[in-house]
Amino acid sequence: MSDFTMSLPQDVKFIIDRLEACSHSANVVGGAVRDSLLCRPLGDFDITTDATPERIKEVFSDLKTVDTGIKHGTVTVVIGHIPYEITTYRIDGDYKDNRHPESVTFTRSLAEDLKRRDFTVNAMAYNPREGLTDLFFGVEDARAGLIRAVGDARVRFDEDALRILRGLRFASVLGFSIEESTARAIREKAELLKGVSGERIYQELKKLLMGVSASEILLGFSDVLTVALDGVRVEKYPTDEKIRNASFATRLALVFLLNAQSPAEAADRAFDRLKADNLTRYATKNALIAYDNVDFRSNSTLLHSLRRFGYDAVFGALSIGLVTGRFSYLDQNKLAFVMNSDPVYEVSHLDISGRDLSALGCQGKEIGNMLDSLLNAVIDGECRNERDALICLAMRLLK
Repeated sequence: MSDFTMSLPQDVKFIIDRLEACSHSANVVGGAVRDSLLCRPLGDFDITTDATPERIKEVFSDLKTVDTGIKHGTVTVVIGHIPYEITTYRIDGDYKDNRHPESVTFTRSLAEDLKRRDFTVNAMAYNPREGLTDLFFGVEDARAGLIRAVGDARVRFDEDALRILRGLRFASVLGFSIEESTARAIREKAELLKGVSGERIYQELKKLLMGVSASEILLGFSDVLTVALDGVRVEKYPTDEKIRNASFATRLALVFLLNAQSPAEAADRAFDRLKADNLTRYATKNALIAYDNVDFRSNSTLLHSLRRFGYDAVFGALSIGLVTGRFSYLDQNKLAFVMNSDPVYEVSHLDISGRDLSALGCQGKEIGNMLDSLLNAVIDGECRNERDALICLAMRLLK
């Protein structure tokens, strides 16, 4: 594709120019090339070269370099506090664990390096002087909206089982379809995911769930994702249109809510497998528990729900319910009350303290019980949350 030009940051051009000035070839490769071709926002720029790691460090000896993955050919060059990964062209050895090559051999051939990559849309390289190198028709697949493995898909997935989820993730994020033989191999090799670490699966799932075609991929490859989700089979999920503005936590909660008999328990088991962060784990689980119990029909019932489950869980349940239609009776005023106001639903929100009650003669557990009673009175609209009113009520209750 001789007419394709890619706008490169000055630092990336500097790296390529310096390598070429030292008699080496260098290219930008992978996602940045693909996204530039698709006119998508560009992220990191991966640079590949025929220079060995030792040679890369020599060429950039005046800059800070880090041996990021030197055994596999990767050196990071830091320019103005920004890291750039430079990797030597390589040929991978056998993958005995379906995840990592036992060895790598450095090569001076860009073609050999591109041959080992996962999907055609990721196996393109770009050099400002030589243009685009596309040996596996990645441009055609990108224009057709297809995810296709480089070479034999079964071999690619045998080499690295995480590529199974990466293929689904790319399809979801890019809004692409998965080419027939690649899709067949994904299903055929799904069991290999059992050998992939939960952390890596979780990272791919996060990106997949936030994709523009998340629903289509989840439902279309439910048999594959069952392995990743510790037995939860996704047979129901809202359309991509309905979840367009939903957060990751909401999308994840919907997976368990709509497809497990005990959603919170299923989420807990899956999170154990995925080694998910505690913030996501508890936010999702608590929102699922609150979902079946919160009541938004009145301010009082809402405040009691907030008191019982906490703001984050109730807000999470609301977010889920707005997708499923469970809280369709909510009007804009009630939504504003939940989302934008500062409601009183905890003892700490009261305009009175335990010291005030102690001055009235309350002691020990009696102080806590009195604060609970005062909070219930405020929630139920029986008393204003004002210090004088609360003291008057406490005095009446004490009598």
